Parts: sequence; structure tokens; C-alpha cells
Amino acid sequence: MIPDRLLYMIRRAGSSNRRCRKHKTARFYRNTSIINNLGQDNAIVIGAFSHVKGELLTFGHGGAIKIGEYCYVGENTRIWSGKSITIGDRVLISHNCNIFDNDTHPLNPRERHEQFREIIATGHPRAVYLNDEEVVLEDDVLVGANVSILKGVKIGRGAVIGTGSVVIRDVPPFSVVVGNPAEVIREIPPEDRQ
Repeated sequence: MIPDRLLYMIRRAGSSNRRCRKHKTARFYRNTSIINNLGQDNAIVIGAFSHVKGELLTFGHGGAIKIGEYCYVGENTRIWSGKSITIGDRVLISHNCNIFDNDTHPLNPRERHEQFREIIATGHPRAVYLNDEEVVLEDDVLVGANVSILKGVKIGRGAVIGTGSVVIRDVPPFSVVVGNPAEVIREIPPEDRQ
């Protein structure tokens, strides 16, 4: 039998408390999930003509997600922020991606267990240390399916992240990266940068 509080948290996550600032032309879908544990509308901001099919989540201790204009966030993609994730204009993020600006859980087992207990009892803790580091995706980035982008990463303008890659370090503008960890395999030629 599932405890009442855990059942409540599961239902809450599924129903999405869509507290955010969204341009009137931005679009959510049936499977869009906005979980704003901060409860501040300006913690999650979605620009004009952007489409979100995945999940945007701010932690209880902090976080900010800013998505520019004409962006796409694919199905089953999760963008979870404890500090700041900034996504520029015309960024396409495919399906089943994960973008985190933090460790999501403490590395210390005792602290991790305490965080878990607090999440199921009262929600995301207001005081927790998750090694938060800002993530930035500049304009015109393409992120392939099943990509993971980890904390502290800056992806330069026009870069392409190949399917299944794990990005653990900065990506130069107009480069193509693939692999785990993602490595530059080529640059996009100047004539294709417009």
C-alpha cells in the first residue's frame, strides 16, 4: 500500500502545477509537466512560439529555467534546475533528454536519505546542497534524442549534440559533438552558420 503523502506527491507531479510565465503564443501539450517547487511564476519563463512537451522542474531550494523564442522541448525530456538553466532562441531539444544544473541528490548517503524523506513527507527541501552550477544553451543549438547535459556546461551558438551523447564540458559554437563523454568531431562550415 502506498502512503497517502507519497500518493499525493505522485499525483501532483502527474497533474503539473503550471505556475510559470509563458508567452501567449507558447504552447503546452497534454503530457507537458511544469513543477515549480519554488511557487514563483518568474522561476520558469517560456518565450514566444516555443513548444514544451517535456517536464520543467525547479527544486525547492532554488532554480530558474528560461526558454527563449521558437524553442522545442521534446516528449519525456526533463529540465531540472536548482540554480539556473538558460536556453536561447531557436533551440531544438529532442525527446528523452535530461538537462540538470545540479547533482539532483546529495552525494553523502545520510544526507541523500534525509532529502528523500523530506521530499515524500513535505516536498522538495528548501535547504539542501546539490553542487548547483549554471547551464547555458546559446541560440540555434540542436540537441539530439537521449542526450544528457550535466551541470556547469555552456553549449555555444549553433552547436549540434549527437544522439545519446553525455555532455560534461563546454561545447564550442558551431561544432558537432558526440559520445560519452561528448567530444568534438567536426565544425559546422561557415556557409552553414546562417
